[in-house]
Amino acid sequence: MTDYTPSDTFAVCGYCGTKFVIEREPPKPPPFAPTPARLNAAMSPQQLLMTIAACAAIGLGLIIFIVIVSNKKNQPETPYVGYTPPTPRTLYTPPPSPTPTPNLNLLEFGGKGTGNGLFNDADSIAVDGQGRIYVGDDSLRVQQFDAQGKFLKLWQIPSQTKFYRRARTIQKVAVDQDNRLYVLVGGTLLIYENDGSEPSNTLESAPSALQDFALRSDGGILIMSNNGSIETLIILNKNKKLIRSIKGFHTDTADASMSPASVGLAAIRIAVDGTGNIYSIYALGDLGSYQLSYNPEDFMTFRFTPEGRYVNKFFQTMNSVGIEVDNQSRIYISNNKSIIVYSNIGESFSLINNLAGVNAFALDKENNVYIVHNDLVIKRAAVQQ
Repeated sequence: MTDYTPSDTFAVCGYCGTKFVIEREPPKPPPFAPTPARLNAAMSPQQLLMTIAACAAIGLGLIIFIVIVSNKKNQPETPYVGYTPPTPRTLYTPPPSPTPTPNLNLLEFGGKGTGNGLFNDADSIAVDGQGRIYVGDDSLRVQQFDAQGKFLKLWQIPSQTKFYRRARTIQKVAVDQDNRLYVLVGGTLLIYENDGSEPSNTLESAPSALQDFALRSDGGILIMSNNGSIETLIILNKNKKLIRSIKGFHTDTADASMSPASVGLAAIRIAVDGTGNIYSIYALGDLGSYQLSYNPEDFMTFRFTPEGRYVNKFFQTMNSVGIEVDNQSRIYISNNKSIIVYSNIGESFSLINNLAGVNAFALDKENNVYIVHNDLVIKRAAVQQ
């Protein structure tokens, strides 16, 4: 063995005298010591060109990707075979609510039937000074109601008269200032006291049948009779005494040519105003079914003096069911589904329309209109002044 110190570079073998180099171990780095980065190292030209080429390749790839995505968005989607795309959902929009139709009726009551408050083909109506309503129907009943349509009383009208073995309809009803009820049935006029169930008086004009009547404000009565060939206007005072009779007062004035003449004759209806003036029309709508050859110009409304002299004519109508006059001397004439109102000199004044139909009508003291149609009683407001 050769002795040497760690700092010696060479050593000599003590046995053979050989000289040799002493190798030293390299120093170990400290554990976990980070390798210091090279700062501000200079880049070679070759490395710079490679870096620029890499950046250009990355940018070109990005541009191509953007173009592909953009074109794909603009192209319509092609559904898979056998696949039906769902229908796009839309919000439900409810239809607009209909505008409500205003109810013009002030009162409505009745219906089909034979019990109290019901009617069997109602075809006549009247209103007294207290607002009570009277309705006649084809069961030959006259029912009385209060102003609100509540049933009060019933009159059963006899069917047999001098002219009919069995009358089938009530022709007209009216109530005077003393609340007496007048019922025209079978060509005879029956008069009932308000508290009586049997007629207190009967008016006839044999051999002619009574066809229509109207109550005068002085208590008198106008009656029209029909013998099958001519009509006669009969004027009675309040004591039911004859004042005057006029044959052919309407047909002679109309000078109408119609065939058969008996149909036109049966359609004549009358009314009277507060001063006694008389009005008449051909109310063909009150006859039901008929056959008639006519000239429409013959169907005018005529006005006469209280003595029955012709004054003038106005308003042509064929479909009326009757004529009424209010306390302002305005004339009401039904015409299909309306009632036309005229002044007493024949000028058009107002119109009551939107009616389902008119079988008969009447006025109260406030000039409200009461209509019978389809077994209903309907009240409409008075026309505006």
